[in-house]
Amino acid sequence: MKSTIGLIVSLLLVHSVFAQQAETRLSVDFKIRNLGIHVSGHFDTTAITTNFDHEDISQWVLYGHVAVPSISTGNSKRDIHLNSEDYFDSKNYPEINLVATNFEELTKNKYTVTFDLTIKKTTKSIRVPIEIIVSKEGTTLRSYFEINRLDFEVGESSFALSNTVKITVKYSLKNE
Repeated sequence: MKSTIGLIVSLLLVHSVFAQQAETRLSVDFKIRNLGIHVSGHFDTTAITTNFDHEDISQWVLYGHVAVPSISTGNSKRDIHLNSEDYFDSKNYPEINLVATNFEELTKNKYTVTFDLTIKKTTKSIRVPIEIIVSKEGTTLRSYFEINRLDFEVGESSFALSNTVKITVKYSLKNE
């Protein structure tokens, strides 16, 4: 019993020290054309799990999670509609998940990453260009890619709304 309590206290201390030593920032932003005008937005609740400091690229991991109800376009009525069954159906599918399955180094710090992207009930493999910079100050990840929203049954085909969604991801983990 004492060893279990000691282990729990140790883990809490390690977690507290780590939390004080690192600062993370993550943004997942998107743009889509609606009636010829770019509408942009982001998700307020996002998370990334990585280990890019590992020297062997074959051992790298990258998982991303987005809480769908946290969508924000600057228009609360539009956000409510995007969370409805017509689009994301966040009641039944509250999370978007991205899991890296392969990293391919193109040049120093530039990679093509194959991901399994799950939106709603659909999982598709996509290839995404990513820039990853690891230094003693921390880790920075930047990516820009496009997806077809209809591939994931987000809305229906429409004359007014583009099928292409442009996504920008920026992540930084700064060591203090």
